[in-house]
Amino acid sequence: MLEALIIGGGISGLTVAHASGLGSQPGKCELWECTGRLGGTIGTDRIEGYSVDWGPNGFLDREPLTLRLVDALGLKSSLEPANPKSEERFIVKRGRLHPVPFSPAKMISTGLLSPLEKARVFCEPLIPARRGDGDESIFDFAARRIGRAAAETFVDPMVSGIYGGLARELSLPACFPIMREMEVRYGGLVKALIARQREKRRSAGKVGEAKTKSGGPAGPGGHLTSFKSGFALIIERLGEQLESIIKKNRTISRIRRVDDAWEITDQTGLTQQARKVVVACPAYAAAPLFRDFDRDLSAAFAEIPYAPIIVVATGHRRTDVRHPLDGFGFLIPRNQGMRTLGSIWTSSIFEERAPEGFVQFRSMLGGAGDPSILELSDDQLWITLQRELDPLIGIRNDPAFIRIYRWEQGIPQYKIGHRERRAKLEQLVSHHPGLFITGNAYCGISLNDCVKMAYGVGRDLTA
Repeated sequence: MLEALIIGGGISGLTVAHASGLGSQPGKCELWECTGRLGGTIGTDRIEGYSVDWGPNGFLDREPLTLRLVDALGLKSSLEPANPKSEERFIVKRGRLHPVPFSPAKMISTGLLSPLEKARVFCEPLIPARRGDGDESIFDFAARRIGRAAAETFVDPMVSGIYGGLARELSLPACFPIMREMEVRYGGLVKALIARQREKRRSAGKVGEAKTKSGGPAGPGGHLTSFKSGFALIIERLGEQLESIIKKNRTISRIRRVDDAWEITDQTGLTQQARKVVVACPAYAAAPLFRDFDRDLSAAFAEIPYAPIIVVATGHRRTDVRHPLDGFGFLIPRNQGMRTLGSIWTSSIFEERAPEGFVQFRSMLGGAGDPSILELSDDQLWITLQRELDPLIGIRNDPAFIRIYRWEQGIPQYKIGHRERRAKLEQLVSHHPGLFITGNAYCGISLNDCVKMAYGVGRDLTA
C-alpha cells in the first residue's frame, strides 16, 4: 500500500511530492498524470530560435518557498530577472498606447483620464472605508475608491490580464485580499501606501532587510523572474527528480474508500491503494472523479468556473515592427471594443526569446467576457490580432513564426462568493480522512500561490 497518491502532474502536484519528501520514495508514493506530459498550462516550446511559453511566463521573486524550491532543484543560477528597461507598461485608449501613470505627476499629465476623472482619483484619501466584511467585486471596490472611469481604465484591464476575468464579477477579497486589508487597516489605498513607505524607511538598514521592488495596492512587491531557457525549466527539473514515482497517461475511473485506505482505479482497471490522496488537478477535472463517491464534494469542485484563454505567440522581423518596443507590453480595457486582452513584448522582457534580428510577442484573447473566441480558426485569430495590433505598434507582413495555445478552461475565476465556496469545499474534504486538495483554484492562481499551498499540503502529508 502506498503512503500517498498524488493526482495531477502540474506545478502543485509536483511540488507536493518534492516538498513532502515522498517523491524520493518509490513504493511509498506515486503521482498520476492523466496526459502524456507534466506541467498543466506551464510549458515551453524551443523551436527555430524562439523560446515560447505556453501560459505563465514568470513569477515574482517575493515568495521564500518558491525561492527555496528553485534552490533545492539547483536552478538558482538559471534564474533570469526581467530586463529593467521593460518596466514601462501601456494601456490602450482611443487607438493609442498610453504609459501607465505610476506616480502622481504622471497621473496629472496622462491622457488616459479627463481632468475631472483625475480629480476623482486624487480624492481617494477622502473616501471613507467600507464597513463590514461582506464580499465586493473588484470593480465596485475600485469605482468606490478612485471613480468609475479610473476603474474601467486601469483596474478592468489589470484583472483581464491576470485572471482573464471580468472585474465586475470577481471577488476583491478572494483575488486581491491585500487591497481590502489596506482599506481596513489604513482607511484607504493612498494612506496605506504612505504608511508602508514610512515603515519601509524605518526598517531600512536593518540586518537581513530584503531589497525588493516596492509593492502597490494589488499586493507586495517583487521582481518578475523567469528561467533562461523558458518557464518550463522548473517543471522539467521536477520531472527529472521525481521520475521514479510519476505515472503518466493514468486516467482515474473510480475513487472509493476501502476500510481505512483509499482505492483508486485507472482506465485500464489497474487498482492502487493509498493511505492518503492529494487532489492536485484542476477543480473541473476533480469534480467527475468524486461523482460516485461523494456527490456534494463533486458539486463543490464543479462550482468553481474557469475562463477560456488563447495565447498567440508570434515572431516578427524587427524591421517589420514600427514601435520601439521599449517596455513590457500593453493591456486593453474591455470598453475599447477589442477582442485582444493584451500583448506582452516577450523578447523585450527576457533575453534569448527570439533569434537575432527578430522579436516575439505573446498576445492574449478571450477571457470570461469573450468565450466565443474559441470558435475562431488559427487564421482568423491572426487576422483579428493583426487588425487590432497594427494601429498600435505597426506590423508589416505576416509573422515569421506563430504558435497558438488554446486553453478552453484556462484560468479559475474567483467570482463573488468564492470564499464561501472554498470554505464549503474544505469542509466537505475534511469529512474524508486522508484527503487533501491543492492547486490554483482555491487560494491564488500564481506560481507563488500554488507553491505555497503545495508546501502546506506536503507538511500535512508527513505530519
